[in-house]
Amino acid sequence: MKKKRIEHNAIITVVFLALGIIFCSPFLLLLINAFKPYNDMVSNFLAWPKSFYLDNFVNAVVQMHFLRAVGNSAIITIGTMAVATIISFTASYGIYHIQGKLGRLLYLFFTLGQIIPFHSIMIALSVQLNKLGLNNKYIALIILYSGFHCCFGVFTYYGFLKSIPKELEEAAEIDGCSVLKSMTLVVFPLLKSTTITLNVLFFLWTWNDFLMPSLYLGKNKKTLTVMIYMFKSTSGSKWNLLLAGLVLAIVPVVVIYVIAQKYITEGLTAGAVKG
Repeated sequence: MKKKRIEHNAIITVVFLALGIIFCSPFLLLLINAFKPYNDMVSNFLAWPKSFYLDNFVNAVVQMHFLRAVGNSAIITIGTMAVATIISFTASYGIYHIQGKLGRLLYLFFTLGQIIPFHSIMIALSVQLNKLGLNNKYIALIILYSGFHCCFGVFTYYGFLKSIPKELEEAAEIDGCSVLKSMTLVVFPLLKSTTITLNVLFFLWTWNDFLMPSLYLGKNKKTLTVMIYMFKSTSGSKWNLLLAGLVLAIVPVVVIYVIAQKYITEGLTAGAVKG
C-alpha cells in the first residue's frame, strides 16, 4: 500500500514538473533571447547566450519610446486602481446594508455586469466618447476600466463584508461614529487582503490590456502594450529589441504578483468561501 502511494505521488510529481516546464519554456526562451545580439538569436534560437548583450534593452527603450509608454500606462493603471477600489467598496458597502429586494437587485446588476463582453459595446462606447469629447484622453480609459473592474470588485467585497460582524458597526455607532467614519475607519481596514488582491488584479488587467487603448488613445498617449505592437509593425526584423522590450514590460507585473501572491490567494479564497 505504501509502495503504491509512493509510486502514485512520484507520477503526479513528474506530470506536474513536465507541465511546469512546458508552461515556463516560452518565458525562458523570451528571456535568453532578449540578451542575444540579432545574429546570435537568428543563428540558434535555443542556445544559451554567449554573453549578456545589454544594448538590446538600451536600444529598445530609445526606439520604442519606452519611458513615455510606461508613463501612459502608469497614469491609466494607477488612476483605474484608485477609482475602481473606491467605487467597488462604497457600492458593495451600500448594497450590503440595503435590505430587501432592492439590495439583491443592485447586487445582481453588478454581478451580471461581469458577463458583458467588451467587443459587443466597443463601437457604442467610441461614439459616446466622441460625443463627450473624451476621445484620446486618459480619463476616458480610467472611467471605462473602472466601470468594468468594479463589477468584480463589488462581487468580491460583498462576499467578504458578509463575514464582518455587524456588532462592530453598532459599537462604532454607539461611540459616535458616523456612517462614513464607520465605513472607512472600522470596516475598510478589515478588508486589507481583499483590497490588495483586487488592486493587484486591477493592475494586471489594466496594464496588460491592448484593445481598449488601441481604440481610444492617439499615438502620443499609447500604452506600453500598444507601443510594443506598433514597434513590431514598423521595425521589421528587430526581434532582439522586441524581445528586450517584452521583458521590460513583464518585469513590473511579475514583481507585483510575487510580492502580493499570498494576499491574492488569501483574499480571493476568503471572499469566495464567506460569500
